[in-house]
Amino acid sequence: MNGATASCSVGVIVTITPDRAVLKPTQIDALAQAHLDGHATDAEVRFLETNQDAWVGSLWRLLDRAEEALASARTSVKGPARAHVLSDLDEDCFRIDAQLTALTGPARDDELLPLADLRDVEPEPRLPYVGTVQLQLSRTDGRIVAWAAGHNLRGEYHEDVLERVRALDGGAIEWDERATMKIPGSGRVSTLSAPVSSALGWLVALGDSAGDPSVGTSVTWMGQAAALAVELVAQGRVVPQLVQSKKRRKDPADANSGTFRLRWLPALVDSERLEPLAAAIPGAAMAGAREQDRTKFALAALADLTDAIVGVGAGQMEMPAAPPEVVTKNDVGETTLCHLDGTPFRAPTKLGGEVVRRLSQWGQSVIGAAERPLVVQLDPPDESDAWHVRVLAHNDDDGLDPVEVALAASSKSASKATAAQLARLERLFPQLLRLGGRRRGEVILSQDEAWDLMTVGGDTLKACGFEVRVPQLKRKKATASLRLTSEADETVVGAQQLADVRWSAVFDDVELTAAEIAQLAREARPLVKSRGTWVEIDKNDLAEAAAALAERADQTRLTGADMLRHALGLEGSPLSGGVNIVGGGWAADLLRSVESLPEEPTTTPEGFTGELRSYQADALAWLAFLDDAGLGGCLALDMGLGKTPTTLASIALSGQAGTALVIAPPAVVGNWASEARKFVPGVNVLVHHGGNRAKGPALGSAVRAADLVITTYGTAVRDMDQLSEFEWGKVVIDEAQAIKNPTAEVSQQLRRLEARTRLALTGTPIENGLGDLWSIMDWANPGLLGPRAPFIAQLTPATKGKAGGDGEDALRALNGILVYRRTKAEPAIAEELPDRIDELDHCAMTPEQIGLYQAVIDSLVVATSESEQGSNERKGAVLAAITALKQICNHPVNYQADDVGLDGRSGKLNRLNEIIETVFAADEKILVFTHFATWGEKLAAYLRERTGKPIECYHGGLSRGARDRMVDDFQSASGAGAMVLSLKAGGTGLNLTAANHVVLYDRWWNPAVEDQARDRVWRIGQKNTVICHRLVCPGTIDERVEEVVAGKRQIADITLPKSSSIGDLDAEQLQQALGIDTSQLLEMGSDDVVEVTA
Repeated sequence: MNGATASCSVGVIVTITPDRAVLKPTQIDALAQAHLDGHATDAEVRFLETNQDAWVGSLWRLLDRAEEALASARTSVKGPARAHVLSDLDEDCFRIDAQLTALTGPARDDELLPLADLRDVEPEPRLPYVGTVQLQLSRTDGRIVAWAAGHNLRGEYHEDVLERVRALDGGAIEWDERATMKIPGSGRVSTLSAPVSSALGWLVALGDSAGDPSVGTSVTWMGQAAALAVELVAQGRVVPQLVQSKKRRKDPADANSGTFRLRWLPALVDSERLEPLAAAIPGAAMAGAREQDRTKFALAALADLTDAIVGVGAGQMEMPAAPPEVVTKNDVGETTLCHLDGTPFRAPTKLGGEVVRRLSQWGQSVIGAAERPLVVQLDPPDESDAWHVRVLAHNDDDGLDPVEVALAASSKSASKATAAQLARLERLFPQLLRLGGRRRGEVILSQDEAWDLMTVGGDTLKACGFEVRVPQLKRKKATASLRLTSEADETVVGAQQLADVRWSAVFDDVELTAAEIAQLAREARPLVKSRGTWVEIDKNDLAEAAAALAERADQTRLTGADMLRHALGLEGSPLSGGVNIVGGGWAADLLRSVESLPEEPTTTPEGFTGELRSYQADALAWLAFLDDAGLGGCLALDMGLGKTPTTLASIALSGQAGTALVIAPPAVVGNWASEARKFVPGVNVLVHHGGNRAKGPALGSAVRAADLVITTYGTAVRDMDQLSEFEWGKVVIDEAQAIKNPTAEVSQQLRRLEARTRLALTGTPIENGLGDLWSIMDWANPGLLGPRAPFIAQLTPATKGKAGGDGEDALRALNGILVYRRTKAEPAIAEELPDRIDELDHCAMTPEQIGLYQAVIDSLVVATSESEQGSNERKGAVLAAITALKQICNHPVNYQADDVGLDGRSGKLNRLNEIIETVFAADEKILVFTHFATWGEKLAAYLRERTGKPIECYHGGLSRGARDRMVDDFQSASGAGAMVLSLKAGGTGLNLTAANHVVLYDRWWNPAVEDQARDRVWRIGQKNTVICHRLVCPGTIDERVEEVVAGKRQIADITLPKSSSIGDLDAEQLQQALGIDTSQLLEMGSDDVVEVTA
């Protein structure tokens, strides 16, 4: 229940729900009188101030009574006491009048005239207190009654009451509108009534109606009573009772038979719930009810509600047919079971009465409010591991006595009640009847029985009204892990530091040796005490822990790198909790350093102009941890989340450690330089790129004078002989997927660079497979993660398409230690990004496209039939055909150039024109990505001529200056605009948030590449909703690519499958893999698009 209950000094229970009193007028009068007498408590004063209208009305009633008493005393009181009595009564009137003046203002002038002057003045009648018309609810005999009235106000008619009910969503209930009811202060009012069973859902919803001024407190009370009834039924705290309907005087039925029905009554209602509910009953709720005692009324209301709830539920069950004729007691029992929903049935009066009596005796001890319950107390095990359970009874001193003592020492009635409770408890918990206990109500339990009492049996006993006290318990099984305790004894510092180690198993926080595990394994229910709480250990975990310790028994000396690999899960662990390291040494100190990173690092670091976002500040703290540890890492913030400013902030902070070198793709070198000028103006930047770059001694001087050197991958490789001679403070590679192939020349050359720390930046740490991640991490920390093959094997999921146990956990473990990964999918980051809409547009094929497509397939079949299976010639022919087919899907001119115009020859081009027209109409901008640079130039020229807009094509053949100018013009131009970009050149490193529409004109096998292209627009700084269109020709190679991409997207966050070769496919398989699926193909005619069926 919502609200507060407090005892008043005048003996009234004040129950206050939000902004609403639930007291009778007589009770409010008592509070007002207590305030006048100076006896009101602070709570009572607050109550009166909160309910000022009721207070004023009460004062008027008190003043009327005081003036009547004064007038009566003037005529009836004689003798010497008369003066004192009249003075006291007059003083009462003045005190009440003074309080009214304080609340309502001074009296009118005519009210202040002397009595002598009032003889000829017509007295103005005092208006009685008038309340507010509100909807009220009461109950009587299984029906809910609705009416609307206010104090001294006439009640509303049926139609108005129904409108009030409908406003509270009660219109779906079938209300009876014929009845009226007499209400004190309002006369006879019109009412609506309905069975409680038909209004259950509505009533429960009314429990939160206290803030609605249109409803009275009785409405809220009924809702809260309904909620308690639902709770009682859900807990099983109901018992069935058979009741006989009263016969009518002229009942034509057989005198020896009667009508019976099953009624479900509340049982074991907690007094802590019942007493406040009864005390809070408003008078309006009891209007028309037979029960005028509050507790009896509350129980009767709960009985109506529980009976209705169970009856509705039982009515939805399929019941067996009742006996055709009830002639025996068994027939009565069977018929009762067939009418669990409370529908009435006929039975002989004598037989039915016997069942009524027996059910009443059976349920008598639990029906209604619960008595002071017996306590079932389970003590922790003693030195002999025995669990002792005792039954205790409350005594008059608020203490507890053994139940056997209570039975002997209590009064006869109390002893009888205790014996009845104990007998019921012994039926529910038969272990108490076991022989061997010291006294009745005490028994020794096995560990298995103790666990059952703590987990299952105890809840059952609580639901049955008993108090259960058991040791603290953790229901979730203990998490098992291995612990590696190290003790460094060498002066070598770093990953190669050797240390003596000891292995143990840990279950939550309980450390166990191999011997202790063996002892626990022999127990039927292994339990350990963890942080004062008992927890169960899975026997399978015990077996796996024993095997793991046995396997590692000879590993008593490890290097820091070995221990770190164990902690990261790269060496595997059979236990779900992995391996944790404690003690001393490099690895243990390193992991403690990670755990001690600041929770709220500064967002305005020294040397940085501007303010970092919270996740960037966290990343900066992680980079500082890497610098302190001398480790390399991978900053894998998602595209657009600010890897560049975060890295620049780190370079500014670590400037004393030596010059930093940033190696980036040519397209973003200018961005790095401009971002450095913007965010870290105190850092001296050297751009080492172009034909005029410094070389030889001049380069050495320039590097020594700079804090940050920025160059490209190509320049770095060409100048590696000289760059590798410098001792760099930090080497950073942007778009680190460039070194995903460890055997490529660029990967090999970059390993020659000497630096205190190495940092790889990428938004896609796993682009094509786990080998990418190993190549990046092995460059950042050579040799630390071990060989490539074991690394991939350990992280590869055990089941394709399903995240594997320790493989996924190990990859997650890298995050925050050697990898810092945050994505736009995280809610805290997504709040800073606009919504994104991805659309898949199916485009038609023109007859020209279809003919060219089929010709390529036919040529491929001939070419492959003339070459050996698996030969290089066949593989080359297949790859060439795939490229040609993708070009044909784009446009015939993309496949083979001609002098014919572009219009009307491609469904994709038609769809692109439609999209651009819509975008330009909204005065917005769009990016169009294609994998084919030559086609991109033709497409840009076509769109430029068609729209009259300066549309350019961004591709790798342009100079860096031309590309930078193109980006700046696009970003700064106002109004509608478009840009065509090569997927390879424009897919990384660019910030093009001026656009909020993206078209992927043709598809690429790798989803990460397409995501990078889309992220040119969908990144921080974007203020509009981003719409991304993917153009696909159904039934063609386009759709095959879409299927591959869709499949890879499901697991790209963990790993990407290896690409498979199609060089071994025969002619039929090639036709199936690459040919046209006519059932899916859309063919474009001269005027419209139609589906082509096979």
